[in-house]
Amino acid sequence: MKDNPFKIQEGSIKDAKVSKFIRDKKSGDYLDLDVFGKSERLGRCFDNKRLSVFFYIFLACVLMLFIRSFYLQIIKGSSFRDVAEGNRIRFELIPANRGLIYDRFGEVLVKNVSYFFLYINTDLLPQPEKEKNNLFTNLTKELSIDLAELSKRLDSRESGSKRAIIYENLPYDLAIKLMVLSENYPAIELSYEPRRSYFSQLGLSHALGYLGEASEEDVASGNYNFSDRIGKSGIELVYEDILRGKNGYRQLEVDAFFSEKNIISMTEPIDGTDIILTIDAKAQAKLFEIMKKNSELYDKPKMAAVILDPKDGGILAMNSLPAYDNNIFSTILNKNDYNAIIQDESTPLLNRVTAGTYPPGSVFKPIVASAALEEKIITENFRVNSTGGINVGGNFFPDWRPGGHGSTDIYWAIADSVNTFFYSIGGGNNEWLDIGLGADKIIDYAKKFGLGKNSGVDLTLEDEGFLPSKEWKEESSGERWYLGDTYNLSIGQGYLLVTPIQIANLMSYFASGGTVYKPHFIKEIKLETNQNELKPEIALTNIISSGNLNILREALRKTVVSGSAQSLQSVPVKVAGKTGTAQFNKNKTPHSWFASFAPYEDPKIVMTVLVEEGGDRGLAVTISREFMEWYFSQ
Repeated sequence: MKDNPFKIQEGSIKDAKVSKFIRDKKSGDYLDLDVFGKSERLGRCFDNKRLSVFFYIFLACVLMLFIRSFYLQIIKGSSFRDVAEGNRIRFELIPANRGLIYDRFGEVLVKNVSYFFLYINTDLLPQPEKEKNNLFTNLTKELSIDLAELSKRLDSRESGSKRAIIYENLPYDLAIKLMVLSENYPAIELSYEPRRSYFSQLGLSHALGYLGEASEEDVASGNYNFSDRIGKSGIELVYEDILRGKNGYRQLEVDAFFSEKNIISMTEPIDGTDIILTIDAKAQAKLFEIMKKNSELYDKPKMAAVILDPKDGGILAMNSLPAYDNNIFSTILNKNDYNAIIQDESTPLLNRVTAGTYPPGSVFKPIVASAALEEKIITENFRVNSTGGINVGGNFFPDWRPGGHGSTDIYWAIADSVNTFFYSIGGGNNEWLDIGLGADKIIDYAKKFGLGKNSGVDLTLEDEGFLPSKEWKEESSGERWYLGDTYNLSIGQGYLLVTPIQIANLMSYFASGGTVYKPHFIKEIKLETNQNELKPEIALTNIISSGNLNILREALRKTVVSGSAQSLQSVPVKVAGKTGTAQFNKNKTPHSWFASFAPYEDPKIVMTVLVEEGGDRGLAVTISREFMEWYFSQ
């Protein structure tokens, strides 16, 4: 082998790797047919019945898939398409600016100020609890509020709204931080919206009112969204349809992460219409200043005052104390601030000019005098002798001067407010007059002069006061009407209740020469094309004859010349008016009234002032004098 490597070696093969092959070299040399006779043939492993069952199961599954596919694509296809579109397209509201409010000289009384607002869209809150907690942690840190407060604001959203307002009036730098945070959390929505800003130094909170969130009923009407702020009281409510604008909308395309991609369409907002009021801003501010000063000086926190133009009924100024800051309603309502207002015993939300009801006291006497003259119970020459009061049936009815007022005609009776004179013409039954007007006639003339019903002023929640009757007393107390009740009614006491705006209307009748215009705030509506000036509306006229009217005018003038309001002689023009002190509780100080007009010959203003528990110091006269001294020196 070594000499010839190509020579085949004979004999046994010693290589271990092929030894096994050598041993089994005869395997496969022949075929054993006996093996096949003992084996089964290849065939089906289940029978026809089982095959049918599996076939029907398969057919049922295919049918179910077909039906489901038909339902999803054909029946519900449009609905799911809308859902998909809704996820792809987002609508954003663009708030419209509310119309501005001006005084009669073009001075702005309220303005719109835009702020950043933070909303949380609850539909887009992260589903994983950990991620949601991270969002809340970031918000509480940035806003400096605790988690409980954040949860409360989330829960405070209106039913049906998916957006909860979390923060109003965000500082600019904080708004920018939250905008960055919103890139990772689509639930965060920031908007730049207008809000009302009122001038607290004017004291117009009761007249202008305030805005509040739209209620579920407002939204259900289809006119508002949950994010809208609408008028809740005062001018803001009465002229809501004029002042409110029309919101605009943006249609945005967003990606799967709700990030803005494109603006598909936009509808610009339409601002609300501006209005001009009859208010004189300078007079309003001065009246507020004078009332606050005297309120603090004499510790009389509750007052009301209104100034009208007798030529058209326009309200030049109106104040009710205590006032409140209507700016607290412009942002998220602070419960502490709100509770402080509603729990205040002096009821600052009450507009005492239109909704406060009081016994009128002696400011009611011109009505009784007018009725007696018109019904010819007396003439201007009729006199009584006031010695301090009268006795009737064992009851004493006093004058306010203990020694009496002496011989009194209608001029002196009005000027010095002589009770005995009015007891006589109202109830009679004494040495000067057997038969007086009687309760029914007095109430009848009170109605003619506008008492017992709303004045029609363009404000909400006006009270109509109260006019008693014999029937009412018998039904309510079970007692009949006595002569003493008529005597009390004759001097404006007893069950009678009026509002300061009603007394202003009463005085307007004598100021204007027999015509009363409905008191109002609205002067003009600033339309796009022109100024729509509104015409005054006559409320009362031709109640008494011109002759009797002139008698009453002279008597009211004598009040300032020689009667109970002589301090007003310091006013640069002639003033006429009527003082009043109204008892309402024997354990409390009486109310103080003064109703007046000036200048006497050609009145420009009618003024009524009420000081609750003002007493007989003439505080209402003092406020009127200080204002008129300023007003007629301008």
